[in-house]
Amino acid sequence: MEMSFSEEFKKTWLTSLMGFVLLCAGTLLLTWNEGRAVHHAHSLDEAFNNVIALSPFEPVRPEIEGHLVHISGNLIVDEPLTEPEYGVSIQSVKLKRRVQMYQWVEERNARDYGDTVASETTGADYFYITEWRDKLVDSRNFYIRHGHHNPTEIPLKTYVYVSSIVKIGQLKIGTDIKNKFNDYIEVTGDQRPDRRDIKLHLGIYYHCDDVWNPQVGDIRVQFYYAGVNGEPATVVGMQKDGILVPYHTTRGHEIALLRTGILTVSQIFDVEHADARWETWKLRAAGTFTLYAAAVCLKRLLRLLLLKLPPFHQIATDEISSSSNLAMSLSVSLLIIAIAWVFYRPMIAVGLILASLSPIIYCSMAFFNAGQNQNDTQHQR
Repeated sequence: MEMSFSEEFKKTWLTSLMGFVLLCAGTLLLTWNEGRAVHHAHSLDEAFNNVIALSPFEPVRPEIEGHLVHISGNLIVDEPLTEPEYGVSIQSVKLKRRVQMYQWVEERNARDYGDTVASETTGADYFYITEWRDKLVDSRNFYIRHGHHNPTEIPLKTYVYVSSIVKIGQLKIGTDIKNKFNDYIEVTGDQRPDRRDIKLHLGIYYHCDDVWNPQVGDIRVQFYYAGVNGEPATVVGMQKDGILVPYHTTRGHEIALLRTGILTVSQIFDVEHADARWETWKLRAAGTFTLYAAAVCLKRLLRLLLLKLPPFHQIATDEISSSSNLAMSLSVSLLIIAIAWVFYRPMIAVGLILASLSPIIYCSMAFFNAGQNQNDTQHQR
């Protein structure tokens, strides 16, 4: 005798609730992701249709103020960025000073006594090692604080210097676009600093007495640069007072594109579309997996629901398999994706809707064929 829906829910209420939560989470994630993807694709297409290609050799054109422009050429950095104490000077868009401090770090290894004692007991072993860390480790939270004290602050902070004037051709690059230069390259200079308390080893500056035996509280400094003078780059942004700044589409999306190398208008937008598709597919996979987990948690309730629908009897007579759970999660995912794209890419949306309904069509045809075979058998008798 089959259980009722309410009886089954009472029996599996915890996994069912988890399933409902995962179902809502997966649906919301896919809906948000597809809405974002459609919005971004539409904005990129709008920008592509409105962009004006400029040459780095022509003067600033006042008549295109407020318009979206594309320009590619070699970076022109006005002044080098320097750190006099370390003898570092480089003509680049960014210079990053990375500071690490030698500190105590706590490691915890859990122990499980299991059946070796009368009642199951758990414990932990604590180990303390010293490492170079970018962030401050608070030793006040250690299990064993005695003999493992870290300083309460790092005397020198990590910092990023940004060049005030950077150009491509006659156009200056605005702050928002300069902040996109994040492909850092390590500075490997061999110029030793004048200060005796700073030691240079393998491109790293140590504030310590002995490079090979640092003490807790010692610091070391590394430098990185991004966007060196003369490096080819391509920028798409709005021209405003001779400065390249972010452009806002009719949907409020911000367009400020930066790529290294000389790229045409079509090439840079193709690259942006490819990156957007990659991000979208990663979230689609996460959303589909969440829906699959929801189907696993709700499989007993789904089985009862499918038993009430005649076309689905054949897949619900036994326990719902993993392949059935996967098929259901893929169908729901495809349906959500199709609804999001129905106005922007209608033909693709129709194809996705048909794909999402394929399990229903398959089961309906199987049910119809089974009915036909049964009728033919009765007529033969």
